[in-house]
Amino acid sequence: MYSSQLCSIIAVIQNLLLAAAQDVPGQPIENDWAPEPFTDFTKNILFYREADAVNWHTLYARTLQLPNESLLITWENYPAEPPLVNHPIWKSDDGGATWYNYSQIEDQVNGWGLRFQPFLYTLPIDFGGYPAGTILAAGVSCPFSLEGGVWIELYASTDLAKTWTFVSHVAYGVGPETIANGDKALWEPFIVLYNNQIVIFYSDQTDPAHSQKLVHKTTDNLVTWSDAAPDVAFARQADRPGMTTVAHIESTDKWIMTFEYCGVGGCRVHYKVADSPLLFDAAEATELHTNDTSLTTGTSGPYVIWTAHPDRDDGSGLIIISASNREWVFVGEDDADPEGWKRVETNHWSAYSRSLRVVMIKGKKKLLYANGGNFGPGYLNSVACAVQPIPR
Repeated sequence: MYSSQLCSIIAVIQNLLLAAAQDVPGQPIENDWAPEPFTDFTKNILFYREADAVNWHTLYARTLQLPNESLLITWENYPAEPPLVNHPIWKSDDGGATWYNYSQIEDQVNGWGLRFQPFLYTLPIDFGGYPAGTILAAGVSCPFSLEGGVWIELYASTDLAKTWTFVSHVAYGVGPETIANGDKALWEPFIVLYNNQIVIFYSDQTDPAHSQKLVHKTTDNLVTWSDAAPDVAFARQADRPGMTTVAHIESTDKWIMTFEYCGVGGCRVHYKVADSPLLFDAAEATELHTNDTSLTTGTSGPYVIWTAHPDRDDGSGLIIISASNREWVFVGEDDADPEGWKRVETNHWSAYSRSLRVVMIKGKKKLLYANGGNFGPGYLNSVACAVQPIPR
């Protein structure tokens, strides 16, 4: 499925991640327990790889919560093809304790499949002809061979993720869809709503001046998209920032962006803070590290959220960042002080781009972790989740 050049690059990245993750135990193949419904738990494996799965089997899990507090999860899935690969949607009606196959997002336009980095987002307002509550799904479509083109695609569901309809092409690259320097690939869409625009951030390899840079596009109708605007691009051509995630710091009305900085940055996690999610390009990048004497950094696959502080009523909150090589999370105050990031244990596995979401479980705020596995041996990979109190 993958070119020999990509496989050699993947092997190098795997070795780097494994070396950086000495404190992360491998996850077991199967659960020997089941959590009680609507309780706190960790290390709950909800999906095992299929018997004919290839490559990493599962990767890159993302979640969403519906108005009735049920949960959705999707991930990169790698069964043997045909039929074409798609983005599965599983659902939990009991606070993440048990899950079932609910629907799937299929490629309706390219005949390639939906292959990489799904992302789910609920429209909070009427937008582009779709009512509030519509679920948007962005993902990467490319052929099985990884050659012949790549699209970042947008789909929508108006029936709470049961059925899906193609909306628009967001961005195109000629491929091949590999991480090799010079290949015109696209990766990792992330959606926010800002100032009556939908913004999609993504990683872009189509500019020959940069092995990879981070950009965004905007739309006011979900059909036509602006030109790509830069968010992170380094002067050294071989450097690769990647994996944008963004959160609104509501107490200060600022925005924070996290990314990995591969190349000179060694894939360590960095972040930017700006007055608008459209202005990250002008903001300074700061390396993330703990505020103890170790100054421990995070490596690869960051994910950031903001939430109101569970112990305060003054409107202040907490910024929480996950990194692929750490089971624990970084927790900081609203000012995103570079010297203010605490290490908070989770007792839950790390994962490649482990995602975070604040959810309501029986009316109480909890933090939902979602894992698709690590960017390493596929036999270790499965989809897992945890539900815990907000770390602080």
